[in-house]
Amino acid sequence: MKIKILIPVYNDFQSVSKLITNINSIVFNLENEFSIILVNDSSQEKPEFEISKIDKIKSIKIINMKENKGHARCNAAGLKYIFENEEFDYVIPMDGDGEDRPDEILKFIEFLKYDNS
Repeated sequence: MKIKILIPVYNDFQSVSKLITNINSIVFNLENEFSIILVNDSSQEKPEFEISKIDKIKSIKIINMKENKGHARCNAAGLKYIFENEEFDYVIPMDGDGEDRPDEILKFIEFLKYDNS
């Protein structure tokens, strides 16, 4: 199963770095293929990451918005990009500021196992 995690971000790549590291450790033992799509909402800071080791995340892509549009528009742009350009089974939208906890991904995967049986 190919799962895309969609994360809008505005000037908080330090939090996103921690989130990606946490996601990697949470999904490490799962058999699914995980990729991350970041939507940079025209941040003032450079999209720099401090990710030491991400062995379970297949790829991290950044989509850059030309001007700041807000969280909802970033999600819409990210979903449009994913539907037009990516091969996937599911999309999990998450906040980049820590509001959504990576351990919720495990609950989502468990629900999929139950729902698909």
